Amino acid sequence: MKDATGPTKSYPLAEAALNRVAAGRIPDFSDTERTFRHLSDSELSFSAKLFGLMGRKWLTDSLATLGLPAVAYGLPGAKWMVRQTIFPQFVGGQSLEASQPVIDRLYERGVTSILDFGAEAKSTEAEFDRFCEEVKAAIRFSSDNAAAVAGVVKITGLADDEELEWANDEVPVMEGDLSDFPHLQSTLERLDSICKLAAEHNVQIYIDAEESWMQNTIDAFAANMMQRYNRGKVTVLHTYQLYRHDRLDFLKACQERARKHGYKLGAKLVRGAYMVKENEAAEAGNYPTPIQPSLEATHRDFNAAIRYCLENRDTIDCCIGSHNEESVRLTCELMWEYGMPTNAPSVQFAQLYGMSDNLTFNLAESGYNVSKYLVYGPVKEVLPYLVRRAQENTSVTGEMGRELSLVRRELERRG
Repeated sequence: MKDATGPTKSYPLAEAALNRVAAGRIPDFSDTERTFRHLSDSELSFSAKLFGLMGRKWLTDSLATLGLPAVAYGLPGAKWMVRQTIFPQFVGGQSLEASQPVIDRLYERGVTSILDFGAEAKSTEAEFDRFCEEVKAAIRFSSDNAAAVAGVVKITGLADDEELEWANDEVPVMEGDLSDFPHLQSTLERLDSICKLAAEHNVQIYIDAEESWMQNTIDAFAANMMQRYNRGKVTVLHTYQLYRHDRLDFLKACQERARKHGYKLGAKLVRGAYMVKENEAAEAGNYPTPIQPSLEATHRDFNAAIRYCLENRDTIDCCIGSHNEESVRLTCELMWEYGMPTNAPSVQFAQLYGMSDNLTFNLAESGYNVSKYLVYGPVKEVLPYLVRRAQENTSVTGEMGRELSLVRRELERRG
């Protein structure tokens, strides 16, 4: 769940909103005592040191330039160093079984897990099959474990990037019909086997978003699967990256398609994670960038998408995948306005494991459905994900600065 956010907007609460806070409907996201009560002093101190280090750009850049090849080539001590530092902050474990203590600990706080095997893009049939089986294992694990509610599938783990890009400009996105693309049939079969298993086990499956040059193909896969498996209940949720200026309209078009074909829409709303790469590619290719003209425009469309999903709550199940406090607060306010209970089954919140605990645990304390996107897998597989977490925002006003300030405030409160 990749979420590019700016500083959270602050504004005085109206009297009605204050009453909602008092009633427990709108969580107090500044309550660090409640946020971190499951962590010991030593665990908090570890997080403070780690976030402090991650605020240093030269260090996070070194992780990419030196750490990745060191682990890839099996240099002595490289994996050990990762396991002792950044790995436990953002990864549940090296396997599903190894992640069980983390899953259980989250569940004790009322937080469920969305299981994400943290492998990067694959390129061979054997790798595609292995990734497919890993996702199925997460589904079976979730079906036997109340603390885990969903799995995640990356289409780039089931198909070669070039195949996805090749079809991108030709595939009929809104029809979801891939019958004219024989080179995509094995991918469709793998994805269908995943979604079918999820439906049989009453477990949801989230389809991740990717870069624009392969997203149309992924959108077509998602439309195909939702039409098959979202009859009556939502099994498949597709990801909408609102840092793209066309995604709000696309979300609405997907809802119209769902109504036309008689199924429910599953929508995970995120801001996005590929802004720099997308803008550079657009400039190099001399085509208009798909990215919003400003951060404010992204916030506007993201919040409009929240409102749209809740207005259509009878036919849309949504996951608010956000680290942005204003958007999370808005969702809580709208749920109150529409007379929805905090645990309304059509609304789920989610944040990445290791980040934005003030949102996650205070939502849980107020009775909302909230999960951690829990990445797991061997160090070699998940290290690229960890590098992105470290590089995502190293400025003092960004993600890591915010996390560090919250942890430090709780350490000071504990004295």
